[in-house]
Amino acid sequence: MRKDINHHTQLLNYLIEKHGLKSYLEIGVQNPANNFDKIKCKERTGVDPEPLEGINRMTSDQYFKEYPEFIYDLIFIDGDHTKEQVKRDFNNSLRCLNPNGFIVIHDTLPLNEQGTRVPRETKQWWGDVYKFAFELNLYPGIDFCTYDFDNGCTVVWKTDKDLSIMQLPEVDYEFYLNNKHLLRLKDCVD
Repeated sequence: MRKDINHHTQLLNYLIEKHGLKSYLEIGVQNPANNFDKIKCKERTGVDPEPLEGINRMTSDQYFKEYPEFIYDLIFIDGDHTKEQVKRDFNNSLRCLNPNGFIVIHDTLPLNEQGTRVPRETKQWWGDVYKFAFELNLYPGIDFCTYDFDNGCTVVWKTDKDLSIMQLPEVDYEFYLNNKHLLRLKDCVD
């Protein structure tokens, strides 16, 4: 167990090192110094509509439309924090993910209801990313777990097993508080 990993950058670099990942895509870079520049991967690509230098200046929807042929070992989703956009980013990412790759979705464990409201009302904002995280249970051909640090880091990978469930009730903040176990929580990285 790796109790020293408690931030998404550490988790991403751990996955890269442990699994020998070579290509990385970050959706929602904003400021490269916060995460992107710290990623220790051979090939790095960043996408953000309003980034600093060295990043593809476009929306993730535009990026996936213009570059559908690119395949990645690791994809980090931390862009627009709405359920709808995260779902589009995830579906696009799943299509361009190597069979042994990983998708990491940030901000899946919000700390309060006010910070989940869309449109944004607070400085600290997770949006309703958590609602999409529950929907991962509906996808066949994937497995996932959520690390209970850094506002929630949900790691997704492809599998031959069908672990999906048939239905999910409407997810709201009360459902989230009472059913976090459906996000397959883990305290530390193994």
